[in-house]
Amino acid sequence: MKKIGIFIASEQKGFLIALADQIELLYNFKVVIIARDKYVAELAHKILPKGSSVTVVDHSKSIVSVPLDSALNEATRIEGFYGVKIAMLLSEDRALGQGYLSNVQKIPDIKRASWAYNKKIQFFVRDFIKTENILNGLDFIIQLWPNKIRTSICRKAGVKSLSFTAIKFGDRMFWSDDDYITSRKYIERVKKNSLNIDKKDIPQQYEIDGEANRINKKVKYSYVSAFKEATKTIINDSKNFIRGINKKDSYHYLGWLPSNFRKIKNYKYVKNNSVTYSDVLKQKIVYFTLHLEPEVALQQFSPEFGNSMEAIIWLSKSLPVNYILVVKEQVYSYGVRSKWYYNQLIKIPNVVLAHPDTDSWKWIELSEIVATITGTVGQEAVHFEKPVISFGKHQIINHLPTVFFASNYLETEISVNKIIKKPLSKVDYHQSRVALLHAQLESSIDIPEYKDAFKSVKLEASMAVKALHNMSNEYPELLPSEEVACKISQVD
Repeated sequence: MKKIGIFIASEQKGFLIALADQIELLYNFKVVIIARDKYVAELAHKILPKGSSVTVVDHSKSIVSVPLDSALNEATRIEGFYGVKIAMLLSEDRALGQGYLSNVQKIPDIKRASWAYNKKIQFFVRDFIKTENILNGLDFIIQLWPNKIRTSICRKAGVKSLSFTAIKFGDRMFWSDDDYITSRKYIERVKKNSLNIDKKDIPQQYEIDGEANRINKKVKYSYVSAFKEATKTIINDSKNFIRGINKKDSYHYLGWLPSNFRKIKNYKYVKNNSVTYSDVLKQKIVYFTLHLEPEVALQQFSPEFGNSMEAIIWLSKSLPVNYILVVKEQVYSYGVRSKWYYNQLIKIPNVVLAHPDTDSWKWIELSEIVATITGTVGQEAVHFEKPVISFGKHQIINHLPTVFFASNYLETEISVNKIIKKPLSKVDYHQSRVALLHAQLESSIDIPEYKDAFKSVKLEASMAVKALHNMSNEYPELLPSEEVACKISQVD
């Protein structure tokens, strides 16, 4: 009997618990829910059907003893056995690796970030060994986002790791089987499609990423909204403090409070020192979007390089005199950057800030080149048939002929020169768009209700069955498709 582990934290609890229930029901596998804390564990016990044999484990109760003086030896064992660098893994942790976040000077301090190196190693090793113990004996695991500790252990043990995540096309979701929200089949499809000149276009327009669009539309830059958010912060932090349920050695009490008001000041500063489309119509444009930090998009999906300022400098120095670099801020990042950061960008001779209220798609349309580290804007540019300079090593679009990967200044300059002096044909850009579009549609499944269920605390059975249907199509060696197909017909 196969044994499946499903990791559940704060998001999509109802969906993931339903996945556990449906896998047990359809396949009679042994399923273990690994809950982040007692609250997730209690919810799982509460909403799982009576008689369910799904096992629920509270991950927070697992205790591993690693004395400080032996932590370094354990860390050396982990690096040697799993072929990883612990420093790289620490950099992907927003607490232990907070020192790497040089582009967000105003991010609230996390207590663990100031620990001594040996204490950070000890904390990391304890977590790693806990995960080793939990993964022992599992055949495959399911999670929402790739977790490098888990995936490193899984690879060594020959255990499959699947993450259910957005494919950045409308409300479509897919199963990633690696560390970087891609998959073996997804990459193969992109490569194969880009070489297939006979691949027919699909009469379907690109759809904005549904979840990202929903979140971005919620952002407001008024003092009224800032006071409302500040009030929520005070109430929630105070409740957690009184109940004693704050995560140990995490953010300080009311640490996020200043960000509620800083974002208003920074937004207004950028608004007063930025350009709109009409201001730059006589110049050729390279478009670059900043990222949300700290977030998995940079720290985990581009661990080799996440320095937006450095990428902007490389681009700036590579551009001919008749080009300008338009930089647009991410809507949620105004609260964690300093005014100094924006002022430094403005001081770069050929760099301008995009007006906060201008539409990103319009900037793509006006651009000669689009550049990104890991952002959705890269995929959008491909769909708009524009050349892309990619600074993120693991982006799916890197496998397309109209996307140029650059890891340093020299490669950036070479890419800029190739695009400008040896332009590809319209046919090439059209083929890249069609190749990516086909690969996205073939690899994913449309689940519009997913974006509205992030905080759901009820069994989301319909979504779970749809997700399993996609999994069975992509990984029939893990889940035979017949059982899910039968269930799908019942749901429909």
